[in-house]
Amino acid sequence: MSGIRTSRQLWGRDFVVGGEWDAGSTPPHIRPEQAGRWTVRREAERFVVVFHSFNNGQETLLEAFAPTEQGEMDAKACALVARDNSRFS
Repeated sequence: MSGIRTSRQLWGRDFVVGGEWDAGSTPPHIRPEQAGRWTVRREAERFVVVFHSFNNGQETLLEAFAPTEQGEMDAKACALVARDNSRFS
């Protein structure tokens, strides 16, 4: 996916551990039990893509990626695809 930029490209520094990147939320017309948002989170040893449910507050781990700049780009691309395809698990 072109257009995805890393924290280093945007801000000149690595994605901070504990930081999150919001890939978007479910559309308003979706059933409440499926409502939520897709997020990329930087953990100490990896980037993770999660779906955060608005209904019950639980998070579902969708994928994990290496803690590198390429891993950040791959995680962001994965999160966008998950959002576009309404992947919840």
